[in-house]
Amino acid sequence: MMLAIILSGIGGGLGYISPMVIQRALDIAIPNKDVRHLVTLVCVLIGLYVVSVIFTTIRSYIMVEVSQNIIYDIRKDLFKHLQELPFQYYDDRPHGKILIRVVNYVNSVSDMLSNGLINIILESFALLFIVIFMFIVDVQMALVVLCGVPILAVFMFWIKNKQRRAWQAVSNKNSNLNAYLQENIVGARITQIFAREDENAKIFEELSDDCRKTWYTAVRYSNLVWPGIDSISVCVRAAIFIFGLIIFRENKSLGTIVAISSYAAYFWQPIMNLGNIFNNFINNIAYLERIFETIDEPVTVKDAEDAIVMPKIKGKVTFENVNFSYDETKQILNNVSF
Repeated sequence: MMLAIILSGIGGGLGYISPMVIQRALDIAIPNKDVRHLVTLVCVLIGLYVVSVIFTTIRSYIMVEVSQNIIYDIRKDLFKHLQELPFQYYDDRPHGKILIRVVNYVNSVSDMLSNGLINIILESFALLFIVIFMFIVDVQMALVVLCGVPILAVFMFWIKNKQRRAWQAVSNKNSNLNAYLQENIVGARITQIFAREDENAKIFEELSDDCRKTWYTAVRYSNLVWPGIDSISVCVRAAIFIFGLIIFRENKSLGTIVAISSYAAYFWQPIMNLGNIFNNFINNIAYLERIFETIDEPVTVKDAEDAIVMPKIKGKVTFENVNFSYDETKQILNNVSF
């Protein structure tokens, strides 16, 4: 993970130099008609993009391997712990709820780790690099871009709690639905014997409807994150051109405005990525809670520290001098010896 962070930091830092290269081309090479200088800048730009892509690819490969190793450990620890839990744990819970925690919830957490484990750190570093480069280009225009951050903070604080509660409800409804489905599949013969097909279908339909409604509510909040961030980004980029071309027009060159606009686009991209990671994290935090609840379930019967492995036991049962007799009303077992 440290190697992935270093590679991504180098690749991201090189990639964020490109707006400064474009600024130099617009303010120096093109006005002076210096073709050689312009070609050199284009080659530098291509080299920056190539190095950035290579480092990002290596980082992605490393993080996929790391996340899958983590999921392997979670699955192994969860299954091992389930083997040690007492009978009462399985008597008190539908088997479907236990199954969904081992399979569905772990798979969802796997997606979260693969796509967002290290990206939170990397996107934070990216934001830091972008802010530094913006202030190097122009302090006033950089402050214009940062004016959108308080608005974003208020928006994310408002939506965070709603998302968490909504996805917790989805987790509960999904667990109930899967538990009822598993119990009905196992007990299909009992259902048919007592002619409860219509009754069980009605209950399943109600559970499915509850699951659908809670999912709609959760997705509604999740889908508000990207449009909200994008709307703030558009307003900020519009403010850049308003301030650059109208208010500060006497001392702001075209290259500076274009460079700050590019950095603004870069600035909001990591924020949108963090918003997506935040969405994914909120969606899966309820699943993580269920997984850790299972792992934290106490083991009531456990081997002592000095326990030894029982040796292999050989034994057999023999029946000798066994006689059966039968009268008109019952069967009698006489003279039984072992």
